[in-house]
Amino acid sequence: MAKNKDLNLGKGKGDEEKGGKGKMIIIIAAVVLLLGGGAAAFFLMPGGGDAEGDGAEAVVEAKPDEPLYLDMKKLLVNIEYNGRTHYVQAEMQLMSYYQEVIDQAFRDRPAIRDRLIMLFNGQDFAALKTVEGKEALRADALATVNEALGLTPPVAVEEVYFENFVLQ
Repeated sequence: MAKNKDLNLGKGKGDEEKGGKGKMIIIIAAVVLLLGGGAAAFFLMPGGGDAEGDGAEAVVEAKPDEPLYLDMKKLLVNIEYNGRTHYVQAEMQLMSYYQEVIDQAFRDRPAIRDRLIMLFNGQDFAALKTVEGKEALRADALATVNEALGLTPPVAVEEVYFENFVLQ
């Protein structure tokens, strides 16, 4: 029986070297094309290769000079204290320097009011009688509003102002 080495299948010694070199040239050409395409995509795509470096060094837009306000309408919440029902009535304004924040807060006002009502409902009535208690509630209300809007500073609601705060 003849072995594979003994069979002449039409390949000579020179043919094996040519096939190896041809494959190597094709592989090198493919790599060069891929690298060239990647470089072209990097420089031609939006934001790629800019000398200014728009990425992590993006500058936050300067804060506008005039504050903007949004009336949150009157909130009336009942609180249980010492076995009796008491009421908290508050009128608030949200303040931001950015129109897009005020616009978003206006659109999402029902969700914001819902969260504020739940926040007020969980307060200690006795603590709300003090200035410190009111200040703590205002800070919690600011955090609640920004959380409801999904915003973080610097572009967020910056202050919550009580225009009217009645405990009964």
